[in-house]
Amino acid sequence: MKAGSSLAVTNLGYLLPAVRVTDNLSLKSREYLILLKGTEIGRYELLPGSELALPTAKADKNFPGQQTREPAFGLPALWVPLDKVDAARAAGHTVVDPVNVIGTHFSELIRQFSSEMFSRQDAKLFCDRVSQDHPKVIEDLVPKLLSLATVQRVLQNLLRERVSIRDGVSILEALGEAAASTKNPVLLTEYVRQAIRRTVVKPYLNQKGELPAYFMESSIEQSVESAVQHSDSNSILVLSPQIAREIVTRIERKLDRREVPVAVVTSVGARYFLRQMVETSLSNVSFISHNEVPSGVKIISLGVI
Repeated sequence: MKAGSSLAVTNLGYLLPAVRVTDNLSLKSREYLILLKGTEIGRYELLPGSELALPTAKADKNFPGQQTREPAFGLPALWVPLDKVDAARAAGHTVVDPVNVIGTHFSELIRQFSSEMFSRQDAKLFCDRVSQDHPKVIEDLVPKLLSLATVQRVLQNLLRERVSIRDGVSILEALGEAAASTKNPVLLTEYVRQAIRRTVVKPYLNQKGELPAYFMESSIEQSVESAVQHSDSNSILVLSPQIAREIVTRIERKLDRREVPVAVVTSVGARYFLRQMVETSLSNVSFISHNEVPSGVKIISLGVI
């Protein structure tokens, strides 16, 4: 659990609240349950005397073991007895012990639900940390230009798409610049993303610093953009259910269930809402606007959706 919390601080820039571990007699002897605000968000049962083997591309598909799925990403896996672990590795499997199974599952749930965990008090602590070295940034922003609730909403939007909020100064300075023209959290989020564009694209760059990505067809972008309604407090998508289903189906067919994160480059006006539309079915797909790609970063096209 400690490792998962540390990972959240490192990758997301978010200091988690305390994690409480308790016994639950209603669970099976090797089963664990993860709750958020009293509601179940994760559950898994470990097999005694076994470790989890994840097949690689070169793995022996006929290797014996009890079939299962690993809990963090739902990938096919095998439970193998401890005396078969070395053989599983030799057969091309990545073998994970139970402690790391739990840790990986917990870390992934932190990424997935971090926006829900991020409270108003967390937003206040975030601003306080920035004000220690940059007091003027906070003095000019909260509450003169934006309420703390709006700042919280923007930070939640970033975390929801797994964008790190470690660079608090850049995020709050960007909010200060944009707040003069809008108080809409969705539009403010898009402005902040462009200001921290290197942070946004970093997880998707290859070893050469290039961005492999799909592109959205312009007709889909235009359909989404024309159906967006902006107000002072929010932006909503008013798209017919049939057209929305057609767009989601088209994206799902092209990208399928990706086991590794993949980027899709699209227009700034459609980006936020395309992400919303496929968030549940394609959690590993991130939408990046053209304005968020830093100058000097080459985009390698993987195709057009």
